[in-house]
Amino acid sequence: MKSKLYVLLTLLFITLMLLTACSFGGEQPVEENEEITQKEELSEKEREEEIENIEEEYEEEIPETTNYENDYKMMSPFTGLGIDDIYYKRAVAVSIENSPAARPQSGLDQAEIIYEFMLEGGITRFLAIFWPKVPEKMGPIRSARPALIETSQFYDSLFIHAGASPRGFALLAVNDVLHLDQLYKSQYFWRSSKRLAPHNLYSGREPLKNYLDSLSEKEYQEQFDFLTASIISDFEKAENITIDYWGSYSVIYEYDSLDNNYLRFLNDKTNPHLVESDEQLKAKNIIVQHVKTSTIDDVGRQEIDLKSGGEMHLFRDGIVIKGKWERRNGRIVYLNSSGDEIEINPGQTWIQVVPNGTDINY
Repeated sequence: MKSKLYVLLTLLFITLMLLTACSFGGEQPVEENEEITQKEELSEKEREEEIENIEEEYEEEIPETTNYENDYKMMSPFTGLGIDDIYYKRAVAVSIENSPAARPQSGLDQAEIIYEFMLEGGITRFLAIFWPKVPEKMGPIRSARPALIETSQFYDSLFIHAGASPRGFALLAVNDVLHLDQLYKSQYFWRSSKRLAPHNLYSGREPLKNYLDSLSEKEYQEQFDFLTASIISDFEKAENITIDYWGSYSVIYEYDSLDNNYLRFLNDKTNPHLVESDEQLKAKNIIVQHVKTSTIDDVGRQEIDLKSGGEMHLFRDGIVIKGKWERRNGRIVYLNSSGDEIEINPGQTWIQVVPNGTDINY
């Protein structure tokens, strides 16, 4: 009996021990999980504190921004577009031919501003303004006329040309214009064997590099008021524009609403105005500047009045804004009907200088 009782007691003791062990074993993971959760919460708070400390130390180490005296804020004063670097270079103004033998031209698509003048014989000539860089190839380059010389001086630019009219030479001498004339500085030019003279004269980045680098720095103010946003309640649509210069020569612009550009054509829409790379010329803004003109000799050379002011049409965004232009402090300003300076789109601007009375259809 005693041995049986001993065995029963032993079994009972073992059973109790096992039950107790199971009870402890079931509770232990809960305690461990709670401890892990607490550790994770603590760790997250510590990480947040460390991040705050690092940010405070970083802000203390950032140097103060240096304010440069000449700072364009990375925006071109000629186009209102961003530029890759801050430049203080002299603008370059180039006299470029527009006779049929001169087409397609080189470099016009890379100019910041392009003027078109009716000079003589029903043929126009361009003055292309480049800044801060000039393209590899510009031309064909032709002779200077007073209106081109005078306009180049608005930008205090280096004027590049090949000879001049009698009045042009006189103006270059009297005004002490910064210029390179191929007749006297031929090392800055070359002639292409692919065209006949005189429609084969060019210049560009490589021949001009050292000369441009030697010029004093020039700081330019914004040449126009560039749009950031525009609200116009009273406007007139202008999506197809024809400018009849003289005789059989006319310039046509067609509005491309997808890119908000005006595509340029010559005489009709089957003849897009191309550059040598086969790209069609286009404009973000077109300013038509009406001027007094008069014929001064038997050749038909024109005297162009850039002082007296006159009417102006601005074409942008498929609309037209009418106003006037004035000469102020050595530059020309374009004003809307309220007398405020016009606002234009960032991008390339074409300025069509036309005789008073020229037909502008849109």
